[in-house]
Amino acid sequence: MSENGVSEKHREVRAWLERSFAGAAIAQYEINERTMEILHGLMLKNQVRDKDAQIVTEDVRQKTEEYHTEAVRLAGILQSVGLSATTLSQSGNVSLRTLASVAGTLGIRDASTSSYLLAMMEMSKVAMETEEARQREKRLSEQLFTKTKAALIKCNTLKKALQALEEQAEYQGPELEKKAQQAGVLNSKAKEYQAQLHQLQTQLEENNVEPSLYHQSLVKLSEELTALNAELTPLKSKLDSYHNLPPDISLAKVRIEEAKRELGRMEAELSKNIDMMHM
Repeated sequence: MSENGVSEKHREVRAWLERSFAGAAIAQYEINERTMEILHGLMLKNQVRDKDAQIVTEDVRQKTEEYHTEAVRLAGILQSVGLSATTLSQSGNVSLRTLASVAGTLGIRDASTSSYLLAMMEMSKVAMETEEARQREKRLSEQLFTKTKAALIKCNTLKKALQALEEQAEYQGPELEKKAQQAGVLNSKAKEYQAQLHQLQTQLEENNVEPSLYHQSLVKLSEELTALNAELTPLKSKLDSYHNLPPDISLAKVRIEEAKRELGRMEAELSKNIDMMHM
């Protein structure tokens, strides 16, 4: 801050202090930049408060004049009807003070009946609105209480379920760990068997083993052999019946020869299948 600025603030602060102390001795202070900043700030705050105080004082003075004027008016009215504050009975003074107190509570500026009625209507309206707000708050509180109660019940239920799960996990933990180990062993065995199967299949391919010798093919051949045996049995029975025929019957001979040829064919096919199974 420049010296001119410090000097200007010092003049303002000095004039303010002289007005504030009203001719009394002013305490000594250093004239420097920091001191002037502090005193100048105090001066500005004090001036703002002084203005606020003046406004309040002026309002109080104006209301005092209005109340005094109203009191003079009311006193004139009382005198015109032959009444005064000194002539009122004790109950009248009590009623008068009650009216004054009610007027102060209602915040009315005069004691007319319309002012009392309007103020009371306004207060009744405010009271109704307040009661409605209170009822809303009450309903909201009840709803919140119900929801809170339900939430607490759910929380307790979840706690019990969690506790049961923890106990179950503690009890079943070793069993689950054992099963997990067994599953790991089984997986390892499955991979090992799969590798062995792949190796055996590779060896079969390298040795040029025909697919007809695989287990599935052998099972199929066995089924076919069983079926051929089933077909061969009635033919043998039929051939045996032909052997009992008279030898001089030509037709019987023809049928016997046919049966022999069919039997020979089926026996040859049977032998072929048996040989394939033993390869």
